[in-house]
Amino acid sequence: MAGHDENFKDDSGLLSVFLGLAVLVGMSALPATIGWVQLATG
Repeated sequence: MAGHDENFKDDSGLLSVFLGLAVLVGMSALPATIGWVQLATG
């Protein structure tokens, strides 16, 4: 179980960085997506 805990700590660190990047990309892409939809439908 100790090895699993160490791996979990490493994975959680990588996941937090990945989720942070995913949130930043998503927040920056959302307004652009809304704009494209408005242009396509408007």
